[in-house]
Amino acid sequence: MIRPIQTSDRIDRQELSMELRHLRYFLAVAAHCHFRNAADELLVSQPTLSQQIKDLERELGAALFERVGRGVRLTQAGEAFRDYARRALAVLEEGQAVLNEFDDLLRGCLTVGVVQTVSTYLIPKVVARFASAHPQINLKVEELSATEVENGVLTGSLDVGISFAPTTHREFDVEKLFEEQLVLALHPDHPLSSRKRIRVSNLSTESFCLLDRSFCTRRLIEECFRDGQARLSIAVEMNSVAGIKATVEAGGPPTILPHLGVVSSPILKCVELQKPTPSRTLCILQCKGHAQIRARDMFVSELKEHLVDR
Repeated sequence: MIRPIQTSDRIDRQELSMELRHLRYFLAVAAHCHFRNAADELLVSQPTLSQQIKDLERELGAALFERVGRGVRLTQAGEAFRDYARRALAVLEEGQAVLNEFDDLLRGCLTVGVVQTVSTYLIPKVVARFASAHPQINLKVEELSATEVENGVLTGSLDVGISFAPTTHREFDVEKLFEEQLVLALHPDHPLSSRKRIRVSNLSTESFCLLDRSFCTRRLIEECFRDGQARLSIAVEMNSVAGIKATVEAGGPPTILPHLGVVSSPILKCVELQKPTPSRTLCILQCKGHAQIRARDMFVSELKEHLVDR
C-alpha cells in the first residue's frame, strides 16, 4: 500500500535542503574569513548569508564564528564542525559523480590536487589534452603542498592527488609514476655552471634561493645537506617555483630543484648532486575504497600517456 505524503514529510525535505545550503554557506565563510567576500562568491546578499549562518548556529546550538576586526574567524566549535561539513558535501559530490557515470557522455566535475614543484612542468599539457578530449568535464586543478594534497584526498575535497610518496600508505591507494633527482640549478655566469656533477659537501660556501620550509622539497634538501655534512646557507626564500627559476635566470643565487623543472628552462644550467643524490618518488594518490569514476580514470590515463610520450 502506498502511503500518502504527509505534511511532516514536506517539512523534513525542506529542512534537509536548507541544511545542505547551510553547509555550503558555512564553508565559504570559513574559507574567506569574511562575510562579504563569501557572499560575492556564493552570489547571495550579505544579509542573506548572515541570516543563514545564524540559522545554522541556532540549529547546532553553538556559535561557529567570532568577529575579528572587519572579518571573522572560526570558534573552537566551528573548527570541529568544518571537517564534518567538508566530508558531508564530499560524499554528496561523489554520489553525484557516480550518477553521472550512467550518462553516455563523460560529464561532471573533477578536482585534482598537485604539488607545486611538479605542476608547472608536468600538468599543463595533461590538462590541455584532457580538456580538449572531455569538454563536458569541469576540471579544477589546485596547486598545494604535499600535506594539503594528502588531506584533500582523505577528506574527499580532492578526487585525486599527484604528490610524493606519503609516509604511510594505510589510507591511500598509491600508484608510483616515476622517481626524479633534484639538481643544482645555476645561471650560466656562475663559476660552477660548467660542472657536470658536484658533491654536496662542496656547497657549504654557496648561498641559495630555495622554497620555504612549508614545502617537502625544502625539507628533502635540508636532509641531503645533513647527510652530506654540508652547511646549508639561505640567501632567498620564496613560495613559488616559477619565482625561484626567474630569480636564478636573472642572475640570482643558485637553487636546487627537480631535474625536469630545470631542463625546461632555456637559460639555467643543471649540475648533478652526489653523495648524497637527493631524489623523490612522484605518485598518484587516491583514497582507499573510492568509487570508480570514469572522469578520474580518464585523467589518470591521460597523465600516464603524457609521461610515456615525454
